[in-house]
Amino acid sequence: WLNFLRLIIHVGRARSSKGAHCEAAMEEGNLPMHGQPKLTGMAKLQDMVAVVLDQVWQYVHIGAAAFLFYEDRLLCLYSIVGFAALCCSVAAVGASGKIIPTMGDQLWRITIPVCASLCVVTSMTSRVMGWVSARSVVIFSVLLPALIVGIATATIKTDKTARLRD
Repeated sequence: WLNFLRLIIHVGRARSSKGAHCEAAMEEGNLPMHGQPKLTGMAKLQDMVAVVLDQVWQYVHIGAAAFLFYEDRLLCLYSIVGFAALCCSVAAVGASGKIIPTMGDQLWRITIPVCASLCVVTSMTSRVMGWVSARSVVIFSVLLPALIVGIATATIKTDKTARLRD
C-alpha cells in the first residue's frame, strides 16, 4: 500500500509541477520511484490531501445530485425525461449515417447545457406557478421532450464538425 500511495503522490505531484514533459516520461514508464527525496511530514500530508480532494469531488457532486433528486422529485422526473429525449435525438440523428453527433462541438457546448437548463427551468417554473397536478406534469412530460428533440436535432444537424467527410 505504501508503494501504491507513493506512486499516486508522485504522479499527482509530477502532473501539477512539471507538466507535459513529466507526463511524457510517465507514459514511457520512466518513473523515478527509488531515487526520490524523503518527504517531510507536512509535505506528505499536503500530498495526501491533494490526492483525496482530486478524487472525492466527483463523489460529492453525485451525492449532492442524488439528494437534490430525492428532495425534488419533479426535477428528477424532468431530468430523466430530458435525458431520454436527448439520447433519442442523438441516436436518431446518428442513425442517418452522415453525421456523428458526439464528434461535433455544438452537442457539448450548446445542446447539452441548453437542454439541461430547460429541464431545471421547467421544474422551477411549474413549482413557482403551482402547476404540480398530475395533469400539468403529464403535459410538461410530453412538451419538454418534444422541445428538447427539436433543439438537439437542429443544433446537431447544423454542426459542421459532426459531419462525415466524403
